[in-house]
Amino acid sequence: MAEHGVTAPLPDAIDSRLDRMLAGMEWELRRSRRSRVTDGAVSTVLRDTAGFVFLHDGRAAVRAAADRGWTPVAAGDLVLVPRHADLTVRGDGGAEATVVELTRPPAGRPDEGPLPDAVVARSFGAAEPGMAALVRGMACGWSTVGGAVRSGDTVICSRIATTIAVTAVRMWVEQQPCCADRWLSSALDPRIGRALRAVHADLTRAWTVADMAREATMSRAAFAERFTELVGRSPAGYLTAVRVGSGRELLADDTATVAEVAHRVGYRSELGFARAFRREAGMSPSQWRASARSVRAR
Repeated sequence: MAEHGVTAPLPDAIDSRLDRMLAGMEWELRRSRRSRVTDGAVSTVLRDTAGFVFLHDGRAAVRAAADRGWTPVAAGDLVLVPRHADLTVRGDGGAEATVVELTRPPAGRPDEGPLPDAVVARSFGAAEPGMAALVRGMACGWSTVGGAVRSGDTVICSRIATTIAVTAVRMWVEQQPCCADRWLSSALDPRIGRALRAVHADLTRAWTVADMAREATMSRAAFAERFTELVGRSPAGYLTAVRVGSGRELLADDTATVAEVAHRVGYRSELGFARAFRREAGMSPSQWRASARSVRAR
């Protein structure tokens, strides 16, 4: 994510692959509701289902699996759970949200590649006000004529839900191009996907191009060429970008120092992390954290 909640144009290498993936996505609407999570309360808002949660106001944290940490979200953010799973929300300021439960249609295509358990589209409401209005409308129930459900409501609402979900995936790709690379490249070349998954699973490892090539069971030269072709960056350049991108997410947690974040994303020194961060983000980690705080406070 180039900046907290800000999107950037997609490189051509990602853009063409994304079109192919989005075209195969489809969900059906099960139900929708408005939900309020009081400060400090923890609630499982999605249970063994796909769906999305749009935060209207307040702040919260979400967790898509019991063994993962909490991800902070703010008013205007949308969290998509693309496949059947649980999503737990912890209130942090009287959060109110629309919760939409989805399912894959029987004839629908399977997910194209390993999307995360939870896809967070930052500032979805500000970037896509029309879509946000549709989300708000979904919480109002079915439209009726004389108290009866109108013909076609189920189809129309499912199409709307799919459009919102696909828009959230596109925004996530724009905000998190390194994570999107892993998803898209895994779908198009499983060998590159294995290397990407290994890197993301252990950012603290002192990765070399040769190490990544071994994960892909390819020669170093063939791996570097194929990786650059699919991802649009060299393996070393990608590693730097994904470490800095992960650092941005960790910096959103005010309890972690910059030195702690640097260590968790694979840098032996805070100085080395700060230099790489400035090259990628155009500002220091401390400046980025201050900027993220100001966005969340709005």
